[in-house]
Amino acid sequence: MARFAVKTLEFDKVKALLASKTATSLGKAQALAIRTESEFSIVKRLQEETAEALRLLDEGKRFPFGGAHNIVAAVKHAQLGAVLEAETLMEIGSTAAAIRQIKTFLQEESELAPTLAAYAEALQPLPRLEKQLENAISEKGEIKDSASTKLGGLRTGIQIAKNRVREQLEKVLHDPNNQKYFQDALVTMRGDRYVIPIKQEYKLNFPGVVHDQSGSGATLFIEPMAVVNLNNDIKKYMAEEKEEIERILRQLSGSVGADGDLLTAGVEILTNLDVICARAYLAQAQKAVRPMLHLGGKVEIVQGRHPLLDQSQVVPLDIELGGDFNTLLITGPNTGGKTVALKAVGLFALMAQAGLFLPARSAKMPVFRAIYADIGDEQSIEQSLSTFSGHMTNLVEILNEVRSGDLVLVDEICAGTDPNEGAALAMAMLEHLHEQGVLTMITTHYSELKTFAYGHTGMENASVEFDPVSLRPTYRLLMGVPGSSNAFNISRRLGLSEEIVENAGKLLDQEHVHMEDVLHELEGERRQYESQNKEIQMLRLESERIKQELHKQKQELDRRKNEMLRKAREQADEIYRSSRRESEAILKELRSMKADFDAKKLEAAAEAARKQLNKQFSEDAPLPEGTPLSKETAKVGQTVFLPSLRQNGTIVAVNGGDVTVQVGILKTNVPAKNCLLVKGKTKVSEDLRPKKRKGYAHDMLVTRTASTRQELDVRGMTIEEAIPTVDKGIDDALLAGLPELRIIHGKGTGALRAGLTAYLSAHRAVKRLELASLHEGGAGATVIYL
Repeated sequence: MARFAVKTLEFDKVKALLASKTATSLGKAQALAIRTESEFSIVKRLQEETAEALRLLDEGKRFPFGGAHNIVAAVKHAQLGAVLEAETLMEIGSTAAAIRQIKTFLQEESELAPTLAAYAEALQPLPRLEKQLENAISEKGEIKDSASTKLGGLRTGIQIAKNRVREQLEKVLHDPNNQKYFQDALVTMRGDRYVIPIKQEYKLNFPGVVHDQSGSGATLFIEPMAVVNLNNDIKKYMAEEKEEIERILRQLSGSVGADGDLLTAGVEILTNLDVICARAYLAQAQKAVRPMLHLGGKVEIVQGRHPLLDQSQVVPLDIELGGDFNTLLITGPNTGGKTVALKAVGLFALMAQAGLFLPARSAKMPVFRAIYADIGDEQSIEQSLSTFSGHMTNLVEILNEVRSGDLVLVDEICAGTDPNEGAALAMAMLEHLHEQGVLTMITTHYSELKTFAYGHTGMENASVEFDPVSLRPTYRLLMGVPGSSNAFNISRRLGLSEEIVENAGKLLDQEHVHMEDVLHELEGERRQYESQNKEIQMLRLESERIKQELHKQKQELDRRKNEMLRKAREQADEIYRSSRRESEAILKELRSMKADFDAKKLEAAAEAARKQLNKQFSEDAPLPEGTPLSKETAKVGQTVFLPSLRQNGTIVAVNGGDVTVQVGILKTNVPAKNCLLVKGKTKVSEDLRPKKRKGYAHDMLVTRTASTRQELDVRGMTIEEAIPTVDKGIDDALLAGLPELRIIHGKGTGALRAGLTAYLSAHRAVKRLELASLHEGGAGATVIYL
């Protein structure tokens, strides 16, 4: 990076924001010194680390950095043989605990954060050292009594000696003969020795060692002779205690020095993780998104917000650079936001290449080899020659160092000199940068540059919007539209007299006036188009919403329909397979019986099997009471009960002594005398009905009567629906011992007849089949012989 780009773009302020999110002092220092990377793989890894840390934070996880301290210098001293203080050792112990905790945390979250989990592999816990320090040093940084057996004994001895001294002094203080000597009846300390205050005039009457006197000289602090030896014992114990503490500190410091390299490496990894976590915290605070990195040189920012401005007040920017054009010229009024847009793009590039997320709705960024910026903070009307010289010095340095694929940002290019010469220099520089393939963004007030960008492929104009009604900038960036400086409008708003403004307008050359008029006209058309586009967009969104809603409803209906069909097919298939198994078993039994019995016996056995099946279906339910029918009493429309079917039916035709009875979709011819007349509309209770198998679209019963004319109506069905119905009809006909069955399928397109013919031709229970006679339906029916 050019040395003036980071400072010019105020990236240090972004670093300060990042540092405020760190948990340790080392993390804060590293955040302030964070560098941007220019290698694609490294930048991608940094972004992935931030994404994983943010994922953990969003899941409510918190990195256990508590207890980590900057112990690098202390560890180096220990490695050199220095004896560390107890408080420093306490910090080393808590840091070792933090290293262990962060390793465990990352290992447990390896599925959510596999990249961060790789750091855990390099962390080396030191449980032995951690235990040593924990047993010896308290949380207040003091040596514990349990640090060694000797230290515990010495401290116990000191406490006993102190208690004895207090007892002796209490006796002296409470002796009635001594009361006149005391200034105050209390025990105090001078140095490490217990003393009592004695009045100056009685110092010869009270034996003891004088250690101090009051400021006025009226009180002497005397150690009575009775406690001198006891105080000496305390002094001796304390000296031994100090030696033991020094020995313990020396031993612990040696242990720290032995593990110094592992501690230093652990602290370094802990610091890196602290900065990664801080990047995630900053992304949360700024509601930032992960930039999409790509190898092409195109910048695409949607609703980008300058990271150093108030996120609730800043006007978002939509910026494109690269792709069809690599040079973008931003024009418009002063204080309109041109410089903010310029800095935002530069900061976004620096932040992305430092592993930071970007405050935007979405962002696509390349990885730049270098970022150059020349942005002046001062926007005065008068600019001196020295300012232009400094500006040119920066531009010369940029032009000498820049390469293809770099990013160059220039504010007010070639300003501060003669406008004609400045515009010419600017055009030459832009053409040079464009030919080198450099991504360039500049701001300018030169009208010549607007025209220059229009006439060059690969260059694009943009402007910051100015509201002609309020005469104020809106801070919105408009791509593809050149802007006007609006100097006259701004001057009017600031109070310049209308006469002066009009005179200034007359002094403008006609070409410039024409250019400004064109720009104003374009701006008006743009506003009109934008208003219409918003309405269209709202209508499109509404239609899209309705479309999505209808699509969801259709999907739900399709799902429910398919589910119902699937269940129906499964039930039908299961019942079909079960019926086939039963019929096959009965036929097998009949065939085996045929070998042993003659025809009459076989018929009797079949009749017995049929009765047994009817018995199972009917569960031996008694027949209802009713009046037997005769050919004289039989009439069309009567409800009768068929004992052979154990169901009610309706007479649809009377043919002499026989009647045609319709039961459901089944029509059967039976003798009238075999029917029972049902009074009213008597409904047969469920226990009188034969048990039906569930799942068929239609239930069909076939029985043998005196007139063997049975039919099955499958008109209106599909071939898939008809086959199970026909199968059941065949099974029932076989059980009833019927020789033939008429299938009414209708003529229609012939698809149903063709499908049934193909199916029945291969049916093992069908001997042959033929079209019905003309008076029985002709091509609309098929007779099958069983």
